[in-house]
Amino acid sequence: MDVIILAGGDGKRIKKIAKIKPKILLKIKNKTIIERQVIQLKKINKKIYVSIKKDDLKTKNLLKSIKNVKFKFLEETKKLGTAGCLALLNNFDLSDVLVIYGDTLFNIDLEKFIKFHKKRKSLLTLFCHPNNHPLDSDLVEMDRFSRIKNFYRKPHNSKVIGNLSLAGIYIINKKLLKLLKKNSYQDFSKNFLPKILNKKYNVYGYRSREYIKDIGTPTRIREARKDFLTIKYKKGNLKNKIPAVFLDKDGVINEDNYNYKYQNPFNFIKGCFKAIKKINVKGYLSIIVTNQSAVAKGFISLENLKKDFKKLEKIMGENNCYVDDIYYCPCHPQKGFKGEIKKFKRNCKWRKPNNGMLIHAVKKYNIDINKSFMIGDTLNDFLAAKKTKIKFLKVGNKKIPNFKLNFKDLNSAVNYIFKN
Repeated sequence: MDVIILAGGDGKRIKKIAKIKPKILLKIKNKTIIERQVIQLKKINKKIYVSIKKDDLKTKNLLKSIKNVKFKFLEETKKLGTAGCLALLNNFDLSDVLVIYGDTLFNIDLEKFIKFHKKRKSLLTLFCHPNNHPLDSDLVEMDRFSRIKNFYRKPHNSKVIGNLSLAGIYIINKKLLKLLKKNSYQDFSKNFLPKILNKKYNVYGYRSREYIKDIGTPTRIREARKDFLTIKYKKGNLKNKIPAVFLDKDGVINEDNYNYKYQNPFNFIKGCFKAIKKINVKGYLSIIVTNQSAVAKGFISLENLKKDFKKLEKIMGENNCYVDDIYYCPCHPQKGFKGEIKKFKRNCKWRKPNNGMLIHAVKKYNIDINKSFMIGDTLNDFLAAKKTKIKFLKVGNKKIPNFKLNFKDLNSAVNYIFKN
């Protein structure tokens, strides 16, 4: 797999806090951003292409000092943009290319990402993740096979499209590189990606919980420097086990009116966004696991449930927090209900009090169950956590016999986790 770092940016967004140019020379701890990128990328290939401004001697000299890696500099005599610079790769005999934006700090399992791309026979695979600033991020929607079905370039404030953002890393096949104009400014999100999608090429999204941050603004640089010292970065790679906080929805995030119909997902309990943000900052995964039998009962369609969850993710993003995933079970334990779920089992292993949702998340995201928690409000939540051997905290007024870890609300429970 060939590799290119896009290092030709001028760093306009960070000039208020840094006199250093280019921004890839900003330091995280005792190494520059580009050095931290190279540490991971050399595991993939000892030869790395670098798109760079012609007069950027600082970056050239720094990279030439790194041992056991060969750098090939692609010099831009004029500004070519995040896609136009890739046209320079057409001068070389390449197949698939791993593209890395120079203003990203990451700790990811690149081998697994590459394996996903090859298995799907994809021409373009976009690394995607939820973040705490979706309103100023380029977002995508995927189908159940991980194909990209829609792309939304920022700004997109009025649209309800969830929170699955582009991360500044992707793999592209040489066939698509041929579509680029030579020596012409082209932006990846504005010009190149829409062209690829319009032509109906095989484009996939790779959703990951791994650590990657765009550090192109002063705020995000400060956040990244803090993250680097915590499990958020250190356990970011999918090869490392990471703790999680599993969250029930109704009665924990949303008010539960106990009518056994569909609970309003936008009637939020006070303090829930603040609590989820604490989970994000501490580096724990935040994962919703919720029974949604209102679908089986016919109170809401499965399609509308999915739309509501996307709106839920959007609202969280507006409040600077996010969940890493949402698991839901639309089944009902009794037969006889009409709705979109035509078949469901009386003893569905996915539905709480069974723990299928939790087990799937544990395997998918490599979760450390010994350091993880489940926060819920019912006996079903408690039993699902117990089966998974995850510590349980109860919120709200419902009673669980002989259980003592009771908290007023989600924020109180989260404070308990991180205090202890």
